[in-house]
Amino acid sequence: MQPSRKLHKKRCQLSVGPICLILRTFCLLYGHSWEDAMRIYQMGLFAALLGLAVTPVQARDLVVASADPVGSLKDRMCQQFVDGVAEELPEVSLNYVQGEALGSAKSVMEQHVSGTIDIFCNELVWFANYVPDMQILGWGLTFRDQQHMKNFIESELFDPLEDEAIAAGVRILAGRPTQPRMLFTKTPVSGIEDLQNVKMRVPQLKSYLELWTAVGTQPTQVAWAEVYLALNTGVVVAAEGPPTDAGKQNFEKVAPYVTRTDHLYSTVHISITERAWSEFTEVEQAKMTELATAATDWGLAAATEEVETVLAGFEEEGATVSDIDIKPFQDKVAGAVERMESEGLWSEGLWEKIQGL
Repeated sequence: MQPSRKLHKKRCQLSVGPICLILRTFCLLYGHSWEDAMRIYQMGLFAALLGLAVTPVQARDLVVASADPVGSLKDRMCQQFVDGVAEELPEVSLNYVQGEALGSAKSVMEQHVSGTIDIFCNELVWFANYVPDMQILGWGLTFRDQQHMKNFIESELFDPLEDEAIAAGVRILAGRPTQPRMLFTKTPVSGIEDLQNVKMRVPQLKSYLELWTAVGTQPTQVAWAEVYLALNTGVVVAAEGPPTDAGKQNFEKVAPYVTRTDHLYSTVHISITERAWSEFTEVEQAKMTELATAATDWGLAAATEEVETVLAGFEEEGATVSDIDIKPFQDKVAGAVERMESEGLWSEGLWEKIQGL
């Protein structure tokens, strides 16, 4: 026998008065019987409880950017990280915006620090505007080879730089050196004298600007995506960069003289905003760090493997690849270190400490 309407009302008044009021209002508004109202309430409560039992934790949606051309080393390294997170941390949703759809590397770094881009995959030197000692990564002929730079990134000298990045709101998960940077010019370069007063493209970083001023060029700041056009139209007649990424931009087609100055080593890094980082558990943070390290290690290995292959490809297409005596470059650059430190470009004594690693 079904309980009477009176009994339902009495139970409601004794136990869940506020709910009873809602149900009575529902009956008055829609003309349903008391039994119908109770049945709808019970079904709704059951569905809600069932939903709580089976619905997984809401995925965290994070925006990822590399601000580098699709297919470049940094882009592929970033994709390695995104794929790893998708497999190992499915509850984290990464929206990877490839290419320069969100702006240049400088612009994306600004958005990253402001918190609108959660994860950034690019070069460590873009931290220089927030961590002054990162400028040393853009000062040529500071590092002897990849291993020397890797030693610096893993040393205690690098710890304060990471702390400053965190203070700026961004955490560096992992970083590695990649390929040596080389000259791409419209005319042959056999010595430093061939670069005097040459219009040289540099990125929007003070260390690069000062470096190529010290060498004797006329540095001109041009965004990476615009370098090909600048070379092709004569806005600049020289540029520099790692061979894989320069090749993706077709530098060698408009500046077919490739000179192996190997003056600097590019890097890859993966960083995340502190706000996003704080939303992860310790286990998730450890996994994110592990995946970032694996991705940057992949970037280092791929970069090393590709150098000779890419340079051979340049030659097959008609470019000239040559070596050069870098001693005159080293002398020019070393002579400007003291001035850079006195002007506060990076901490006094940092360059010398790095030489001791």
